[in-house]
Amino acid sequence: MISIVHGLKEYHLEPKVGARYSYRFETIVDDFSNERSPVQKSYIREVQIMPIGREGYLDIYQIFTAKISIKSNVAVADEYLIKQIGYAFDEIEAGVDYTGKIVRIFNMKELSSRWDKTSRELAVEYEGSFIQSYFGEISMILNDETRLIEFLSTYKMFGLYFHGLFGNYLLWEMPIVRRKTIEDFKNSEVEEQIHPEKKDGVRYKIRGRSSNVDKYEGELLYNDYQLQEALIEIEDNMQSVKYATLFLG
Repeated sequence: MISIVHGLKEYHLEPKVGARYSYRFETIVDDFSNERSPVQKSYIREVQIMPIGREGYLDIYQIFTAKISIKSNVAVADEYLIKQIGYAFDEIEAGVDYTGKIVRIFNMKELSSRWDKTSRELAVEYEGSFIQSYFGEISMILNDETRLIEFLSTYKMFGLYFHGLFGNYLLWEMPIVRRKTIEDFKNSEVEEQIHPEKKDGVRYKIRGRSSNVDKYEGELLYNDYQLQEALIEIEDNMQSVKYATLFLG
């Protein structure tokens, strides 16, 4: 039996220490729950991803969020607050294994300490039990490495780049099947099927199945061992959410 999967036997990133890769991560939400007044919001992060070395079997990356912006066809309430919460997950030092999956966070204390200071400053302007509870939830994530890794690995954060799909591919083990939880759809569980192939670069085609969503599909496109663009689109009868990543240089 031929073991090569659509021309692809194996695939890994080849991080170059000292390089700086610029990406745009975007989450686009189309809310059509009100047919007369559909709402579109786009949350955009300009991110620098920098390989800085190795520790044991892990490649170490710095992930720096240079800018956060929000676009919408309606006014966005508390835009400043949303951005400050986004910057809580900035300047991350992550350990990544050979599959491209985040498995360690090396600067937990710095992240937690910075958020403690930011949340105290925000609490002066934003009051109420809901806000305080939300701030507390962020604090718990930043003090729990497992929860932080899970959050950073979601598609709305950095899961389109650090996805854990690299490795050796055997025809009889295809497609790659895994389960994902999608927070933006009431934490629905989806069974993903991923088909890697080599055709005009390397492509990962993704399809998902769930009783709670009507559409779940996407792809990751690579060239010269570098992610060029990625998109996951999920839709139910109330909204469509697109998670997108684009290589800027």
